[in-house]
Amino acid sequence: MQAAHQNKLNSVQLNLIKTFQYLHNERQISEIDSLIDFYLEKKLDDAITKMESQNGYTEEIYEQWLNSKNV
Repeated sequence: MQAAHQNKLNSVQLNLIKTFQYLHNERQISEIDSLIDFYLEKKLDDAITKMESQNGYTEEIYEQWLNSKNV
């Protein structure tokens, strides 16, 4: 029963499928892929910036981590 549930598409996936029905060539698909990549990259950058701000992470801290022998 649980395996069947894992195969169901969520609303985002269903909407993407509906949108892709209007695409007529590989160039359009590539453009949509690029837009999705840009969106996800922006969301990740925003999340990283938020965590850096909340935790006081600085370039110096990253340098310490990179140079740490415990990593």
